[in-house]
Amino acid sequence: MDTASFLPLSTESVHKKAPIVRMAGKQQKKPWIETPLVESSVLSRAAGCRVFLKLENLQPGGSFKSRAMGSLILHHINDPANANRDLHFYINSGGNAGLAAVCAARSLDYPCSVVLPMTASRLMVDKLHAAGATQVIQHGDTIAEAGVYMKNAVMKENTPGSGEDVVKIALHPFDHEAIWQGNSSIVDELAYQLPPGNDEESALPVDALVCSVGGGGLMNGLIQGIERRRRRQAQKEDVKDIHILAVETDGTQSMALAMSQKALVTLPAVTSMAVSLACVRVSEKTFEYCITPPPGIAIHSAVLSDADAARGCLRLADDERMLVELACGVCVEATIGDRFKQQQQLKDQSKSSKRKRAPLSDEGYYGDEHDNISKPGRFDGSSTSLIDSAFGSDEEDDATVSPQLSHLKQLIPNLTPESRVVIVVCGGSNVTYGMVSEWRDKLDNGWL
Repeated sequence: MDTASFLPLSTESVHKKAPIVRMAGKQQKKPWIETPLVESSVLSRAAGCRVFLKLENLQPGGSFKSRAMGSLILHHINDPANANRDLHFYINSGGNAGLAAVCAARSLDYPCSVVLPMTASRLMVDKLHAAGATQVIQHGDTIAEAGVYMKNAVMKENTPGSGEDVVKIALHPFDHEAIWQGNSSIVDELAYQLPPGNDEESALPVDALVCSVGGGGLMNGLIQGIERRRRRQAQKEDVKDIHILAVETDGTQSMALAMSQKALVTLPAVTSMAVSLACVRVSEKTFEYCITPPPGIAIHSAVLSDADAARGCLRLADDERMLVELACGVCVEATIGDRFKQQQQLKDQSKSSKRKRAPLSDEGYYGDEHDNISKPGRFDGSSTSLIDSAFGSDEEDDATVSPQLSHLKQLIPNLTPESRVVIVVCGGSNVTYGMVSEWRDKLDNGWL
């Protein structure tokens, strides 16, 4: 088992200098790091704009949740009511928030227990134990059900190693101001990591941010980070909008449903494989942002299938050598579009002739929703990448197809080759090579 994600926060283990916060009259490291921002040449060519990857999968807990949970835990530690008292943290989670909470709490020398829904993988359970969780309990079908059980049962029991005077603190996985504040630090880093833009009045030198949405904590943080920069710069109201493309998988689309009905609604059930997004209801603050976005911010919603999310994961695996979860891969696919359908449609139109290679700079994608999925490239050195495998040969072919734009280009049509788009690579703790292989096989057999 890879234990790198569970090492104590240090410059040796993460190769990044951790931020410093003052606590109780002394300096102490925050339980998250500054993550790299890299420009992907392959994804940029495919998307028709400059695509940057914010690598939150490199956080100590394996996801952006290290910022969220680290900030929330520090909030409770710094609460005067908790001064000089023993604390024990509890969290209900689909996995990533729990792992981040355990890593953050343990790095600050506090115990943490996690309650997961029954849908959580054995891999995540094992990782939580390895990270030092005091307890790992599974109950219910959703994160919400796990939370009810945690408060009504687990927190009322005598936790191993805890005395009577221990303060038991429940950590919400996404709905707390301290969580959003921690996530907003992504924007602070992007402000100086991104190349300077032509628009000096912009709050951030970026045209669009792409993030996945479970309960909305990440999106809330991004919005608040942008707002904070706007206030600091005293920006004019007519400055061009920064777009946020919020992506969900079909079966977890609580935000998309709330936006369409203009009401804070609850999904009857979670039916997606992207268990990290398994929130049946977004936070009230997320809903408020969707209905009335702050000035200078435009919010768009996209819902893709689990198969689309898997394609995005495979793109990063093949082209960036990066393993990420479905909850992360779905953002990649929303940005790039589906070129596998292009290949299949070309084959259907003229099976007897070879296909003309589509230019990488093409901004459109081809095919329709009824096409099958072609076989993606393999990991071995003789194979092509996922994007290359979706193209034909360089020989001429008179087959014609109709363009299908990516979700990004459909929702933000004014993007140019010089536009900057940042994908928040939210996490990769709950994925293995075996899962990637399974996704390849399913796509090869027509998974849509």
